[in-house]
Amino acid sequence: MPDDQHDHDPEVPAEPDGQRAPDADQENDEKEPPRRRRNTIRELSEEFEKATGRPAPGIATPGVYAATEALRQVLDSPSQRLLRDSLAARLSPGLTTFASALDDLGLDDSLAARLSPSLTTFASALDDLGLGDSLAARLSPSLTTFASALDNLDLRHLMPGGALSRNEAFRLAGSTLWERLQAVDPENWRGERLRRLDMLAVMEEGIPLVWTPSADVIRELLDAPDAPTRRKVLERQAPAVVEDCRTVVTDVARTDLASEVGFLHDCLDSIGNGKYAAAQVLASSVLDTILRAIVRADPRLQNNKGGFTFNILAAQLPKATPDTLVGQFRAYCIHTSIHKAYEQYFGPPVPEEYNRHATTHAAGPTQITLANALAAVMLAVGLVRELEETQRPLSPVG
Repeated sequence: MPDDQHDHDPEVPAEPDGQRAPDADQENDEKEPPRRRRNTIRELSEEFEKATGRPAPGIATPGVYAATEALRQVLDSPSQRLLRDSLAARLSPGLTTFASALDDLGLDDSLAARLSPSLTTFASALDDLGLGDSLAARLSPSLTTFASALDNLDLRHLMPGGALSRNEAFRLAGSTLWERLQAVDPENWRGERLRRLDMLAVMEEGIPLVWTPSADVIRELLDAPDAPTRRKVLERQAPAVVEDCRTVVTDVARTDLASEVGFLHDCLDSIGNGKYAAAQVLASSVLDTILRAIVRADPRLQNNKGGFTFNILAAQLPKATPDTLVGQFRAYCIHTSIHKAYEQYFGPPVPEEYNRHATTHAAGPTQITLANALAAVMLAVGLVRELEETQRPLSPVG
């Protein structure tokens, strides 16, 4: 019985709110003018290349690695290197001794007596810099605050001529904004040097990359020269992909996804036992079931008969592009994989990449492969993990 393409309509997984920076025109102590906000993946890449003179090796959404690397390149002049190396070398002994004294501090002892040796060493380090005794004396009462402010701070951001003010540098070093933006990334991208623009092409080929697989597998996929080679990489890395998917799906605690999580574990067991055909078919059914549950829970996504039609719904599934806002990039990448999986299929030729309709209506060695079984499971796992993250309402069949 032919499958009506329009009866299998994926729905938009919930997008993370596009976290934006606080108002760029918020005044700091130096009354600097607002800086233009870089919101898209393309802009982050272009800013990195402009600052460093070379293509971005990885754009982390929201660009933590790129921004840091660009600043380091911009600020890496000989004089700046000399200054920061001198500061690090001269301040380090005093700070180390000072921290050691704090560790050994007893509540029943005189604070001044216990701190005295460390203050002397620290003051000596400052004297060697030529800053004078008065500065050391003035710094002494606030050494604890000073040490806290320097904790994990990259002093290279504070060098003269840098693109950031001191206030901005301190804000970036430990800012909640930076942490919030970094949290927009799925865990398998977070803090990794991944070529986001190249990842778009891989997802367009039908290999999902959101929440799973691991960053190491993603890098190997990105280094492969073409789509057939990437499918071979996926098959070669099957054991690692299966274990990563199992770890990711274990994080899903929603009770209304308990059945789907159980089925996905069955899929992973099947692949592990060499029965990838069963895994591909079951994962496709799980994917379709979840998408329908999302649509049933949201009347806005239904057609005028209370159902859903993919051609209508597709307009609400924006695909990721280089111009996608960083706060929406993760969700739109999932959309991209859904679009690819639900491309129309009406007969020969059978697509080599994973296709939900071809899996149902063209079971054979071209469509039913280990690589496609992995892609189907990865997409379903990524979708349930995204729903765990966003807690978007579902209306299960039962």
